Amino acid sequence: MQNKITDLKWDSTFFNKKIGELSVGQDHSAEEIKVNNYDLIVVKQVSDKPLSIPGYRETFKETKVIFSKNLYNVNSHLSTDILDTDNTLAVDSYFFELAYESGKYSRFLQDPKFGEEKFRELYREWVINSLNKKFAVKTFYLEENKVATSFVTLQKDDHTGKIGLIAADPNFQGKGLGRKLLQHAENYCLNNSITRLEIPTQKENLQACRFYEKAGYEIKDELIIKHFWRND
Repeated sequence: MQNKITDLKWDSTFFNKKIGELSVGQDHSAEEIKVNNYDLIVVKQVSDKPLSIPGYRETFKETKVIFSKNLYNVNSHLSTDILDTDNTLAVDSYFFELAYESGKYSRFLQDPKFGEEKFRELYREWVINSLNKKFAVKTFYLEENKVATSFVTLQKDDHTGKIGLIAADPNFQGKGLGRKLLQHAENYCLNNSITRLEIPTQKENLQACRFYEKAGYEIKDELIIKHFWRND
Protein backbone atom coordinates (compact mmCIF):
# COMPACT_ATOMS: atom_id res chain seq x y z
CA MET A 1 0.00 0.00 0.00
CA GLN A 2 1.44 3.37 -1.04
CA ASN A 3 1.43 6.24 1.44
CA LYS A 4 -0.23 9.34 -0.01
CA ILE A 5 1.10 12.84 0.54
CA THR A 6 -1.56 15.54 0.94
CA ASP A 7 -0.82 19.05 -0.28
CA LEU A 8 -0.85 21.65 2.50
CA LYS A 9 -2.06 24.57 0.40
CA TRP A 10 -2.26 27.21 3.12
CA ASP A 11 1.19 26.36 4.44
CA SER A 12 2.64 26.29 0.94
CA THR A 13 1.26 29.74 0.15
CA PHE A 14 2.32 31.26 3.47
CA PHE A 15 5.87 29.93 3.44
CA ASN A 16 6.26 30.10 -0.35
CA LYS A 17 7.30 26.44 -0.37
CA LYS A 18 5.69 23.31 -1.72
CA ILE A 19 4.68 21.52 1.49
CA GLY A 20 2.93 18.20 1.88
CA GLU A 21 1.77 16.09 4.81
CA LEU A 22 2.25 12.36 5.15
CA SER A 23 0.55 10.23 7.80
CA VAL A 24 2.49 6.98 8.26
CA GLY A 25 0.64 4.06 9.81
CA GLN A 26 2.33 1.44 11.91
CA ASP A 27 2.07 -1.09 9.07
CA HIS A 28 3.59 1.11 6.39
CA SER A 29 7.26 1.07 5.44
CA ALA A 30 9.51 3.86 4.22
CA GLU A 31 9.94 2.15 0.87
CA GLU A 32 6.29 2.80 0.07
CA ILE A 33 6.65 6.57 0.25
CA LYS A 34 6.46 8.33 -3.12
CA VAL A 35 7.36 12.01 -3.32
CA ASN A 36 6.78 14.60 -6.01
CA ASN A 37 9.19 17.50 -5.76
CA TYR A 38 8.05 18.80 -2.37
CA ASP A 39 10.28 21.28 -0.55
CA LEU A 40 9.07 19.95 2.79
CA ILE A 41 7.23 16.80 3.82
CA VAL A 42 5.61 16.95 7.25
CA VAL A 43 5.46 13.36 8.52
CA LYS A 44 3.02 12.33 11.24
CA GLN A 45 3.48 9.00 13.02
CA VAL A 46 1.58 7.32 15.82
CA SER A 47 4.87 5.85 17.03
CA ASP A 48 8.46 6.96 16.55
CA LYS A 49 9.58 4.43 13.97
CA PRO A 50 12.80 5.09 11.99
CA LEU A 51 12.02 6.65 8.64
CA SER A 52 14.03 7.82 5.66
CA ILE A 53 12.85 9.47 2.45
CA PRO A 54 15.25 9.36 -0.50
CA GLY A 55 16.41 12.85 -1.41
CA TYR A 56 15.19 14.33 1.88
CA ARG A 57 16.78 15.05 5.25
CA GLU A 58 15.07 15.04 8.64
CA THR A 59 15.64 18.40 10.35
CA PHE A 60 13.16 18.34 13.20
CA LYS A 61 11.10 16.04 15.40
CA GLU A 62 8.57 16.68 18.16
CA THR A 63 5.88 14.84 20.06
CA LYS A 64 2.59 16.72 19.97
CA VAL A 65 0.34 15.96 22.92
CA ILE A 66 -3.30 16.83 23.45
CA PHE A 67 -4.30 17.40 27.08
CA SER A 68 -7.97 16.98 27.92
CA LYS A 69 -10.21 17.65 30.90
CA ASN A 70 -13.91 17.13 31.54
CA LEU A 71 -15.34 20.28 33.06
CA TYR A 72 -18.37 18.98 34.90
CA ASN A 73 -16.90 19.57 38.35
CA VAL A 74 -15.14 22.92 38.01
CA ASN A 75 -16.35 26.17 39.51
CA SER A 76 -18.28 28.11 36.86
CA HIS A 77 -17.82 31.55 38.47
CA LEU A 78 -16.26 34.08 36.07
CA SER A 79 -13.50 36.30 37.43
CA THR A 80 -14.23 40.01 37.19
CA ASP A 81 -10.63 41.22 36.78
CA ILE A 82 -10.00 39.26 33.58
CA LEU A 83 -10.66 41.28 30.44
CA ASP A 84 -12.49 40.15 27.32
CA THR A 85 -11.42 41.61 23.95
CA ASP A 86 -15.10 41.67 22.97
CA ASN A 87 -15.60 44.44 25.51
CA THR A 88 -12.34 46.40 25.22
CA LEU A 89 -10.44 48.35 22.58
CA ALA A 90 -7.75 45.70 22.32
CA VAL A 91 -4.67 46.56 20.28
CA ASP A 92 -3.17 43.68 18.32
CA SER A 93 0.39 44.67 19.22
CA TYR A 94 -0.34 44.07 22.92
CA PHE A 95 -0.58 40.38 22.16
CA PHE A 96 2.14 39.82 19.58
CA GLU A 97 5.00 39.43 22.06
CA LEU A 98 2.84 37.17 24.22
CA ALA A 99 2.11 35.04 21.15
CA TYR A 100 5.84 34.71 20.42
CA GLU A 101 6.34 33.57 23.99
CA SER A 102 3.57 30.99 23.65
CA GLY A 103 5.23 29.63 20.52
CA LYS A 104 8.80 29.32 21.76
CA TYR A 105 8.57 25.52 21.43
CA SER A 106 6.71 25.67 18.12
CA ARG A 107 8.10 23.57 15.28
CA PHE A 108 7.96 26.70 13.12
CA LEU A 109 10.58 28.28 15.38
CA GLN A 110 12.51 25.20 16.48
CA ASP A 111 13.15 24.12 12.88
CA PRO A 112 15.69 26.69 11.60
CA LYS A 113 14.67 26.03 8.01
CA PHE A 114 11.60 28.24 8.52
CA GLY A 115 13.40 31.17 10.12
CA GLU A 116 12.36 33.41 13.02
CA GLU A 117 10.91 36.10 10.78
CA LYS A 118 8.33 33.72 9.27
CA PHE A 119 7.59 32.30 12.72
CA ARG A 120 6.78 35.80 13.99
CA GLU A 121 4.68 36.57 10.93
CA LEU A 122 2.75 33.32 11.44
CA TYR A 123 1.99 34.07 15.08
CA ARG A 124 1.00 37.65 14.30
CA GLU A 125 -1.53 36.23 11.87
CA TRP A 126 -2.72 33.85 14.58
CA VAL A 127 -3.31 36.76 16.97
CA ILE A 128 -5.11 38.88 14.39
CA ASN A 129 -7.36 36.01 13.33
CA SER A 130 -8.11 35.16 16.95
CA LEU A 131 -9.20 38.70 17.69
CA ASN A 132 -11.38 38.86 14.57
CA LYS A 133 -13.03 35.54 15.53
CA LYS A 134 -11.70 33.45 12.64
CA PHE A 135 -9.51 31.31 14.91
CA ALA A 136 -11.16 31.83 18.30
CA VAL A 137 -14.50 32.56 19.88
CA LYS A 138 -12.91 34.32 22.86
CA THR A 139 -9.68 36.03 23.83
CA PHE A 140 -9.24 36.73 27.54
CA TYR A 141 -6.35 38.67 29.06
CA LEU A 142 -4.90 40.37 32.11
CA GLU A 143 -3.14 43.70 31.96
CA GLU A 144 -1.02 46.06 34.01
CA ASN A 145 -0.68 49.76 33.19
CA LYS A 146 -2.81 49.22 30.10
CA VAL A 147 -0.45 46.59 28.68
CA ALA A 148 -1.41 42.93 28.39
CA THR A 149 0.64 40.70 30.69
CA SER A 150 -0.99 37.38 29.76
CA PHE A 151 -3.68 36.06 27.48
CA VAL A 152 -5.52 32.97 26.30
CA THR A 153 -7.53 32.23 23.15
CA LEU A 154 -10.39 29.74 23.03
CA GLN A 155 -11.84 27.82 20.10
CA LYS A 156 -15.12 25.91 20.13
CA ASP A 157 -16.24 22.76 18.33
CA ASP A 158 -19.70 21.74 19.45
CA HIS A 159 -19.32 20.77 23.14
CA THR A 160 -15.51 20.76 23.06
CA GLY A 161 -13.32 23.78 23.64
CA LYS A 162 -9.69 24.11 22.59
CA ILE A 163 -7.02 26.45 23.84
CA GLY A 164 -5.19 28.01 20.90
CA LEU A 165 -2.67 30.36 22.49
CA ILE A 166 -1.84 30.85 26.15
CA ALA A 167 1.12 32.76 27.55
CA ALA A 168 2.34 35.20 30.17
CA ASP A 169 5.00 37.85 29.82
CA PRO A 170 8.27 36.37 31.20
CA ASN A 171 8.46 39.29 33.66
CA PHE A 172 5.13 38.21 35.15
CA GLN A 173 5.54 34.44 35.12
CA GLY A 174 5.30 32.57 38.41
CA LYS A 175 2.45 34.77 39.63
CA GLY A 176 -0.38 32.40 38.74
CA LEU A 177 -1.62 34.38 35.73
CA GLY A 178 -1.75 31.35 33.45
CA ARG A 179 -3.66 29.34 36.03
CA LYS A 180 -6.12 32.19 36.51
CA LEU A 181 -6.73 32.57 32.77
CA LEU A 182 -7.10 28.84 32.24
CA GLN A 183 -9.66 28.61 35.04
CA HIS A 184 -11.54 31.55 33.52
CA ALA A 185 -11.60 29.80 30.14
CA GLU A 186 -12.93 26.66 31.83
CA ASN A 187 -15.65 28.65 33.56
CA TYR A 188 -16.63 30.32 30.30
CA CYS A 189 -16.89 26.88 28.70
CA LEU A 190 -19.20 25.57 31.41
CA ASN A 191 -21.43 28.62 31.12
CA ASN A 192 -21.70 28.02 27.37
CA SER A 193 -22.45 24.27 27.24
CA ILE A 194 -18.83 23.29 26.54
CA THR A 195 -18.13 20.26 28.71
CA ARG A 196 -14.57 19.35 27.70
CA LEU A 197 -11.48 21.45 27.15
CA GLU A 198 -8.44 20.35 25.13
CA ILE A 199 -4.98 21.90 25.01
CA PRO A 200 -2.30 21.00 22.46
CA THR A 201 1.36 21.43 23.32
CA GLN A 202 4.72 19.77 22.80
CA LYS A 203 5.83 16.94 25.05
CA GLU A 204 9.25 18.59 25.01
CA ASN A 205 7.72 21.63 26.73
CA LEU A 206 8.06 20.16 30.20
CA GLN A 207 6.96 23.31 32.01
CA ALA A 208 3.67 23.46 30.10
CA CYS A 209 3.02 19.75 30.55
CA ARG A 210 3.52 19.99 34.30
CA PHE A 211 1.26 23.05 34.41
CA TYR A 212 -1.61 21.26 32.66
CA GLU A 213 -1.20 18.09 34.70
CA LYS A 214 -1.33 20.12 37.90
CA ALA A 215 -4.53 21.75 36.60
CA GLY A 216 -6.17 18.33 36.30
CA TYR A 217 -5.58 17.62 32.60
CA GLU A 218 -4.62 14.23 31.21
CA ILE A 219 -2.95 13.31 27.93
CA LYS A 220 -5.57 12.21 25.42
CA ASP A 221 -3.43 11.76 22.29
CA GLU A 222 0.22 11.78 21.23
CA LEU A 223 1.58 12.21 17.72
CA ILE A 224 5.14 12.25 16.40
CA ILE A 225 5.74 15.07 13.90
CA LYS A 226 8.87 15.16 11.73
CA HIS A 227 10.10 17.56 9.08
CA PHE A 228 11.85 16.20 6.00
CA TRP A 229 13.33 18.92 3.78
CA ARG A 230 14.47 18.22 0.26
CA ASN A 231 18.24 18.07 -0.09
CA ASP A 232 19.56 21.28 -1.64
